[in-house]
Amino acid sequence: MTSLSNEKSIVHSVKNAMRILRLFTPKQSELGITEIAEQLRLSKSSVHRYVQTLAREGFLVRNDKTGEYRLGLSLLTLGGIAQTYKEIYADAVPYLQRLAERFRMPAHLCIMENRHVFYLLREMGGSSIKLVTKSGRYNDLHCTAEGLVILAFKSADTIGSILNKPMTSYTAFTVTDPEQLERQLSQIRSDRYAITRDTYAVGYTSIAVPIQDDRGEVVSSLALIGETRQVDAEREGILLDELRQNAKEIAKLLGYYES
Repeated sequence: MTSLSNEKSIVHSVKNAMRILRLFTPKQSELGITEIAEQLRLSKSSVHRYVQTLAREGFLVRNDKTGEYRLGLSLLTLGGIAQTYKEIYADAVPYLQRLAERFRMPAHLCIMENRHVFYLLREMGGSSIKLVTKSGRYNDLHCTAEGLVILAFKSADTIGSILNKPMTSYTAFTVTDPEQLERQLSQIRSDRYAITRDTYAVGYTSIAVPIQDDRGEVVSSLALIGETRQVDAEREGILLDELRQNAKEIAKLLGYYES
């Protein structure tokens, strides 16, 4: 009887977890505990417990500013959330294509998920460069410009939780010292762009700028990644200008207009 009772309890919990995940749609992308409880007619304490479990497993992610939750990219393993994100950014593809074709460098649109940067979209533009990035791949935040430029605008708690955990040193140039990374993030917030050279793979440079949504929150990054020899001081300024202009246009697609 005890075993049967436990099995029923597990099935009940799984069903409620699935019901919670189904509530999230492109039009209802973020929900709080109270909203979920009301829509599913469950107690707030039960919903809180389910949501905490889903968040630990990466199926939900908490927005530090609002306290609400959205779908996490762990659902990629279930074949769901990737398509939702791609639909949101579908109109950004032509901007990536033009950047990649003009500079003969792969262009990426990235989002942050927990301790990682996720490569949502990538356009090669005919480039034959062999990269360690591809659409659907994760990298650590601390060693990539495309990750750092999003992390820099997150809350102090989020930044601290990432920098206070062990970080992998991929090359001799990877920065893993928390204090040095704090200074780097501060500079990125001031400059509103990030550049990393040889920090993930020797011989490669990444240059990235932030993208804001309709609330003004930095939610993604636009990056060009290529061989370090392609990015000299003169070309760096040209790349930055183009990235910034295209990031503004993509932000408009998300509902953000600079005042």
